Amino acid sequence: MNKMKSLLAVVCLSLFVTGCATTFKPWQLSEVQEGMSRQQVVNALGEPDYSMSKNDSEHLYYSYSEALNRSTSGYGTDDFERKVEALERSFHVTQYEVVLTNGKLVSYKELTD
Repeated sequence: MNKMKSLLAVVCLSLFVTGCATTFKPWQLSEVQEGMSRQQVVNALGEPDYSMSKNDSEHLYYSYSEALNRSTSGYGTDDFERKVEALERSFHVTQYEVVLTNGKLVSYKELTD
C-alpha cells in the first residue's frame, strides 16, 4: 500500500510539472527594454500566465518552473520512497512581474516570497 501511495505521488507530481510547463525563460528578460509595447513584450517573452490592472497599469505575470535536482540515480531499487521524496523536494517555481503603463513597458522584476 505504501508503494501505491508513492507511485500515485510520482504520477501527480509528474502531471503537475507537465501542467506548469511554460515557454517563458527568465533570461529572455534581457530582450525587453523600457518603452516597448505590450505586443513587443509578448513577442519576446510569450503570453503571460495571467495579467491584471492596478493603478492605471497592466501587470503581466510569468512563472518559470525548474526541477532543481532531477537526478535520483544514486538511490537503489529498494529506495523508491526516497526517490519520490527527492523529486518532491526538488521542484521550484519562480514568478516574474512585468509592468506596463500607457501600453509601454516601465519595469520588470522577480517576485520574492
